[in-house]
Amino acid sequence: MFLRCFDDAEIDALRQVIESQSLWRGTEGNFVARFEDAMAKHLGRRFVHAVNSGTSANEASVAGLGLDVGDEVICPATAPIFASLPVFAAGCIPVFADVDPRTLIISPKGIEERISERTKAVVVVHLFGQPAPMDEIMAVANKYGLKVIEDCAQCYDGYYKGRKVGTFGDVACFSLQQSKHITSGEGGFIATDDPEIYKQAVLYSNAGMTWFRYGLEPLKPEEVGGIPTRGHFSFGHNHRMSELQGAVALVQLSKIEKFNEARRKLVQIIEEELSGCEGILLAHRYPDTVPNYWAYPIQINTEAINLTAKEFSRICYEREGISVGYYHEVNYLEFVFQKAQAERRTPFGYPLPEHVEYRLGMCPNAEEAAKRTLVILTHHATDPEKIRTQARAIRRVAESLMS
Repeated sequence: MFLRCFDDAEIDALRQVIESQSLWRGTEGNFVARFEDAMAKHLGRRFVHAVNSGTSANEASVAGLGLDVGDEVICPATAPIFASLPVFAAGCIPVFADVDPRTLIISPKGIEERISERTKAVVVVHLFGQPAPMDEIMAVANKYGLKVIEDCAQCYDGYYKGRKVGTFGDVACFSLQQSKHITSGEGGFIATDDPEIYKQAVLYSNAGMTWFRYGLEPLKPEEVGGIPTRGHFSFGHNHRMSELQGAVALVQLSKIEKFNEARRKLVQIIEEELSGCEGILLAHRYPDTVPNYWAYPIQINTEAINLTAKEFSRICYEREGISVGYYHEVNYLEFVFQKAQAERRTPFGYPLPEHVEYRLGMCPNAEEAAKRTLVILTHHATDPEKIRTQARAIRRVAESLMS
């Protein structure tokens, strides 16, 4: 029997919001504030700020660093584009670094190769729920004085050396989109121990208004020419989380251990069914890490099967009637980056430096690994028998292609 995503607990919380007749986060002690406090305790970080989407959380994390227009932020070549577009939104320049071909996670060597005098930060994506090698990455960041954003959208409760991911960098961002480990449909949040990053993130997400929590004093609006002002102290979007989202998110957090266990059982099935299959490489795990897979990545062993993941996926569908995802997120090949490369400027008109490129061949590890990576979704509400059927079909196809 597989889990339901939602049940009476979420319905009861939503009923409380509706009965309150207040669906926005305007008062202290509401569901959004309670979720922020509960998540701060869960992560062991001082400040959490909830927003309306995971992408808004990415933007808030970049904005929180207080970067200048034209500053460069190093991003992994293989990650959802939501990790790099917020850099453009801040007026900065995404610079793509190569990855470890076994995991598609940004590599310390890849980061160091892309550092310039304008580099100010690096985005580390714990892709698929695999914790990145944070000691080595933080060593590079500290060597060059770089801020570190941890993108944990796909990695709740993953551990590196006994410590949760999202607690190593200067700021972490998380998504609460439907496919994630917990969800409010859409939603997200940032977590940090730095009060200045927290305050800048709140300003950016709240139209420049200083609705700070955790005992931090707001700025006081002043009259101008005898006219009172509302108190917008900087540029900002309205990315506030609603009470409806906050209510569901708070209940979901109380279920995270149960959801995590269900994901672990799905991964166990995948590894049992595919272990020893010469044509398939199981997920690589860095030492001293405990993944919490959003999706389980496998790779075609090109020494045994001379096909791309896309070709393998097509054969699985034709022969077995199953769908297997193949990796397609090498970000600098997306249209927005091709256009930036052609015009030599960002989407907001800032010129690209000569050393910044978005072109095929720039990150060979990423490009090669993406061609042979398949993903099996491990959402906790998935029927385990569906996963077993899918894994067995993958094995049959792989073995038939080797014979």
